[in-house]
Amino acid sequence: MSRTLYLESVSGVAGDMFAAAFVHAGLVSSAELAALPAKLGFAGVRVEVRPVIRAAMSATHLAVRGAPAGRSPEVPPPPAPDPGEEETHLIVDAPAGHTHTRHAEIDERIAGSDLPAGVRERARRIFRLLAEAEAAAHGTPLEEVAFHEVGSVDSIVDVVLAAWCLEQVKPDRICATPLRPGRGFVRMQHGHQPVPPPASARLLTDLPVAPTPAAITRANIELSTPTGIAIVKSLAPEFVREMPAGTVRAQGMGAGTLDFGEFPNVFRVTLLEADPSDAAPALPYETDQVVEVAANIDDDTGEHLAWITQRLLALGALDVWISPGTGKKGRPLHCLQFLAAEPDWARLADWFLRHSTSFGIRHRRWDRLKLARRFESRETPAGPLTFKIGLTTTGEVLKEKPEFEEQRRHWEREEQGG
Repeated sequence: MSRTLYLESVSGVAGDMFAAAFVHAGLVSSAELAALPAKLGFAGVRVEVRPVIRAAMSATHLAVRGAPAGRSPEVPPPPAPDPGEEETHLIVDAPAGHTHTRHAEIDERIAGSDLPAGVRERARRIFRLLAEAEAAAHGTPLEEVAFHEVGSVDSIVDVVLAAWCLEQVKPDRICATPLRPGRGFVRMQHGHQPVPPPASARLLTDLPVAPTPAAITRANIELSTPTGIAIVKSLAPEFVREMPAGTVRAQGMGAGTLDFGEFPNVFRVTLLEADPSDAAPALPYETDQVVEVAANIDDDTGEHLAWITQRLLALGALDVWISPGTGKKGRPLHCLQFLAAEPDWARLADWFLRHSTSFGIRHRRWDRLKLARRFESRETPAGPLTFKIGLTTTGEVLKEKPEFEEQRRHWEREEQGG
């Protein structure tokens, strides 16, 4: 059986939420995780796990206790946030004198620990990503990178807990939803910074992101921490918009510290199993996803609808078509539909609602199979023409035809006797 791990950033992701979700799913035990700090040489550090409720749903909250949070004993804890200032998943402020931990020190501690080899390598890879992001964000050579909060004991333990969870599951495939960075500003050691802060922004490079859910009303909120983003990025998951096919074997939710009321502040993991023999055979075609947008229109003119279709194509729609139909009260109508690539559909839908008579749209996603394409110029009795060639991903040519615009110009020349 093939095992798929599906990761959902319902309200973002942090290291503690990631590991807590595996405990809630029953994929690892709290006793397993409790034994890990000692393997890193952190005496007196505890992993506390407790059940909580988020938006009327059960979840697990995890916290690392007894850790000095990266501070020297003589340094007082960070001050409380200013009145009215929003908190995040992770307190990101630190006073002057905050202890900095170099990446090399963390790497040596993990490499020299009693952890299993697979856990060590995963954890080191995650911290390498964090170090590279810090170096790029602050213009510092990699060997000089020193962490603030990420270098604290609890953050180091969080990374190792996540690595342990992943090694216990060892999925064949990992899928994830787009990450949620948050919005507004957060208070850092050196002042206020926009969300995502510099290191998080670097980590998010080449990763899909999603906006803050409308039900989360806080103006300033960091939903995904650098540690959480680095954990997900280290997995190189396949990003998807919905749960992949399979039989659900386990599911769990890791809770963030904040309670958003009616919206669940959780990160969810789902383990699915599928029999590879049940899967559809792989076809030699390219695949992608497109969004279909549709609206029924019974109060617009044919001239204006023609302009709408031409403008949608000019603005980037992949295809536009109109079908006749019958609407409310027996009125004849036009059903206007268009296809758009995932990054473009919202922009095109916004334009359509602003410039058509429609008061609403429907939209849905389609998986698409398509031929690979190449173009080549050929000499023909009609002169040089560009041919569009459709082929499989293995290179087999299935069909070809000349481009319409060049044929049109040829027909016009013939019409004029040229």
